[in-house]
Amino acid sequence: MLFQSFSFVLIFLPLVVLGWHFFSAFRYRGVSEWFMILAGICFYSFFGVRDLVLILACTAVGYLLHRAFWRARSGLQTKLFLAGGILLYLAVLLFYKISGGALPVGLSFYLFQLIIFLIERARGKFTDISAREYFFYVLYFPKLAQGPIAFPEEILDQLQTRTRGRIDKEALLRGLILFILGLAKKVLFADALAPLVQHGFEQTLYLDTATVLLVMISYAFQLYFDFSGYCDMAMGISQMLGIRLPVNFNSPFQATNQRDFWKRWHMTLTRFFTRYVYIPLGGSRKGVLRTIVNTLLVFLLSGLWHGLGITYLVWGAINGVFVVVSHFLSKLAGDGGKQPENLKKGGTFGRIRTFAAFLFTLVFFRSESVEMAVAMLKRFLIPLYPGFLLRTAEHLNIVELYPLTKALSLYLPGTESTVQLILWILLLILGFFLIRRKNAYEIAAEMPLKTVYIAPLALLFAWSMLAFNNVGTFLYFAY
Repeated sequence: MLFQSFSFVLIFLPLVVLGWHFFSAFRYRGVSEWFMILAGICFYSFFGVRDLVLILACTAVGYLLHRAFWRARSGLQTKLFLAGGILLYLAVLLFYKISGGALPVGLSFYLFQLIIFLIERARGKFTDISAREYFFYVLYFPKLAQGPIAFPEEILDQLQTRTRGRIDKEALLRGLILFILGLAKKVLFADALAPLVQHGFEQTLYLDTATVLLVMISYAFQLYFDFSGYCDMAMGISQMLGIRLPVNFNSPFQATNQRDFWKRWHMTLTRFFTRYVYIPLGGSRKGVLRTIVNTLLVFLLSGLWHGLGITYLVWGAINGVFVVVSHFLSKLAGDGGKQPENLKKGGTFGRIRTFAAFLFTLVFFRSESVEMAVAMLKRFLIPLYPGFLLRTAEHLNIVELYPLTKALSLYLPGTESTVQLILWILLLILGFFLIRRKNAYEIAAEMPLKTVYIAPLALLFAWSMLAFNNVGTFLYFAY
């Protein structure tokens, strides 16, 4: 079930929010939590029986290992249980990635959280959690399909300390605002740009400099508004339920170097690799060479996480090099490798440079092969007449503007492509405007809860629902 669907918005979400607060209001803590576990199972069942059976089996294995840690008679036995569980989960993930078939929705996000639980459990944490609490953590539906990757304590601590019998109306309203903003980002921006990006990469060999530039900017915005939109919706839903999820995006396009960029983009994945790969390898504590090797290894693993093709490895390697270079350049500049929080002189140039570097890496991330990525870079670097712009702009498909394009075809035939190109450029300009402002989480947290904001939010919500006929699945569902 997609967040951006009528069945979810009009039926599933209201029923879950009402049911959760209904049981909580009567202080039925256990009933409310089992209700939420059942909601997670129902939510995931809409993606197919195969996917549901797989995650339930992985969940059951995790619980059996959790119980096995109690019976472990030695530290060695505990380590063997842990290693067996991690290898099993990684084998499942690798099997589906190698098989070439459709990956179960959000499988790696889900398995990473199971791995986190096993590691922390083997370290002696969460020894006293019940089966109900365990299943709640792993099957909590807002984060089930695409993250964010939450650590157990981030969910379990809230379960154990939540105030029962009282609804936090402000949290409910701010969660709804955040959900609406995330929904708009997904369906009004990401899905509108998707056909343009798809056509651009399918026609790489025919593109010109201007078209390559617009397609790559469109792809960067599609990725950002798609995934951050999902995370905003997940956080909004969870906030409506009175549970806070970790922030996954913190205005990454405002970063002035690549190191800071990856601290802001997909933050929960970054901290997963930092805590369980980078730090155990020695982090930055064992000299310059070891720091470089560890950083490159983490980004190569990140590339493999996204896909097993050579293009993903190249993407990971390039990003790793960029991060290493930005880290040591910032040290030479005397800021200790830290990104300045305020907008200092040169900040604008740094943001442009960082964004341009990100676009460069995306060429490899999205292309079918390294050869096609190189071909696209050549099409950009060799000045060519922008004859493919209008043909690409024709793929802009904004359902709400159908009456306008129909009228143009009837009364001003031949002008549709030009108007669509103008709309495409305006959409990108609006995107640049939005990424420079506060992010959706900050807006939802700071917006005054006054009636004057009801009409604009209701209009945005209605507009987003009108666009449901043109929606696609989330890009990160493939991971």
